[in-house]
Amino acid sequence: MSPIFPSLKCHLFEPSKKIIWTIVGKHHEYWLDLDLGYCSCDDYYFRTLSGKGMCYHLDFIKEKTNSRVDIVHFSDSEYYDFVKSVVNDNSLMIRNEKIGLG
Repeated sequence: MSPIFPSLKCHLFEPSKKIIWTIVGKHHEYWLDLDLGYCSCDDYYFRTLSGKGMCYHLDFIKEKTNSRVDIVHFSDSEYYDFVKSVVNDNSLMIRNEKIGLG
């Protein structure tokens, strides 16, 4: 059974219709790319890349059961800054975990 996450967001960029999914996990917010089957969580690296299946965030988002999806609309002109912010947040999270702050 998949854990229930309090926040599943679809960040929709218009007019291109690009989508970035984010999900609040147990400790952090992660971003997902369903087309690539990618998640920014540690479990993705340990399970998915070693051939043991998908992380639970990807499983959850594909099932979309017991969840409310919040759709957040953005302009395409905001896409670069949004992606940059997500990457910076994930880099900071990784650094903090390495030094014991995360």
